[in-house]
Amino acid sequence: MLARRARALVRTPLALVPRAPLARRPRGARARSAGGGGGAPLTYYSAWFCPFAHRATIALEHHGIDYEWVEALGWERREASGDEDFDASERDDWWYHWKHPDLLRANPDGMVPTITSADGRRVVTESIVCCQFADGVAAARGGASAPLVPADPWEAARALVWASRVNTTVTSEYYKCLVRTDETERREAFDRLVEGLAHFAEAKRGTFFSGEGLGIVDCVLLPYAFRLYVLEHYRGFAVPRDRPWSDAYFAWLDAATGLPNVAKTLPDKAKYLKHVAKYAHGAARSKVGNAVRRGANADDYDHKIDGDAAA
Repeated sequence: MLARRARALVRTPLALVPRAPLARRPRGARARSAGGGGGAPLTYYSAWFCPFAHRATIALEHHGIDYEWVEALGWERREASGDEDFDASERDDWWYHWKHPDLLRANPDGMVPTITSADGRRVVTESIVCCQFADGVAAARGGASAPLVPADPWEAARALVWASRVNTTVTSEYYKCLVRTDETERREAFDRLVEGLAHFAEAKRGTFFSGEGLGIVDCVLLPYAFRLYVLEHYRGFAVPRDRPWSDAYFAWLDAATGLPNVAKTLPDKAKYLKHVAKYAHGAARSKVGNAVRRGANADDYDHKIDGDAAA
């Protein structure tokens, strides 16, 4: 199992259309995590569809850390207020994030992943930081799994630089391909994304980026690499298989998705394809979507400018 429990969501209905309950018990979960599972379970605010949060899920599962999953993001349609600078009929199918009140108490910015201690007094946010945090928790609890950040300080520094690089060169370009409306912009974004994959494949030092074990760079890239079928479906953009680096890249992708503790975290492709249509068709109004729409990178969202109520 991915998590021992999933917390039920209770809210006053605001949506204009019916929805299924947001909470779910993640697929394939074990009753008790092995290795780093000792100690009180963490509370993990996540969203099944979010690739940023997916990074943290992979890290937690890699270490077998016990946690309680709270499905903390959902979607709802909202009526136009009348104050928007456009015809309300243009947005009758726009979707906004609904956020679990417990998430907002833990992290007022309302972003996932967010991890808290069992008593809610200590909070960790940001996907790459959450991966590093999982390393620390596993070490403190006597976990047997190898750390995601290499123990050697030189290799650790290299890995963290590349994690940041992948976040910029692949993650941001993925959202530009989805959200931007100009076809030339989309194509240029995809070309930069492919270049980022090429650099990653050429720089990796084994089956995975830092060697023969899963590492933090793999955790940062994998949720987006797995989802690139979305761009082929909605934009006709496919990762090339005839480049000098292609075999190394696809061998890495197969090896990473084939790891048991990774495979159980992968979202259903058809379900995710339906979800991400909101972005592909310009109907999603999230902080990431709003940031990319105004020309910023996905990781450069502004909580005020790009808040969920922003147009």
